[in-house]
Amino acid sequence: MLKPKVIFAAFLFLFSIFALYLWINSLEAPSHTHSEDEGSQDRTAQIENIKKSITELEKRLETNPDDFNILMALGHAYLELQNFKEAQKYFGKAAQINPESAEAQTDLALTLSKNNSVKDALAILEKVTKTFPDYGDGWLQLAVIYRFSLKDNEKALYNFQKFMEVEKQSELIPRVKEEIKKIKAEMNIR
Repeated sequence: MLKPKVIFAAFLFLFSIFALYLWINSLEAPSHTHSEDEGSQDRTAQIENIKKSITELEKRLETNPDDFNILMALGHAYLELQNFKEAQKYFGKAAQINPESAEAQTDLALTLSKNNSVKDALAILEKVTKTFPDYGDGWLQLAVIYRFSLKDNEKALYNFQKFMEVEKQSELIPRVKEEIKKIKAEMNIR
């Protein structure tokens, strides 16, 4: 039987990869798809593994319904499956249990935005960036909402730049720089 820390670490790793994938794909639509690529077989196996992990985590949650780590792992698993409603439920409970978790609050906001509650997501992210100004993902998610949901380039630019100030070593920096360049071009800023 896998230890809870191993399961949680695996979910955090998978979530990080998936979050990067979602964010990059949200910026530009793919030019084409290959439904029969080998990757689709790998993805099917990955989905099955995630579903098995969800079953195990939900069983563990029955005995400890307020376990923050299990709630977060379940939220990330459902996020990986793009089941934003279920992810929102678990991130919401995790955020209630630990309101001082910038990650739980940001992940809740992310799922709210995916569930067309952009106004609620925006309110949470504004609070996260004010309360946890060194938490880069809060700035990034806020920038993405302003850029793609609200079409407010000025605020998107500001938040992308705040992300760059906070996250000096992030692997997302080249992509964020590219997005900043696009925004500046659209706004005729040098």
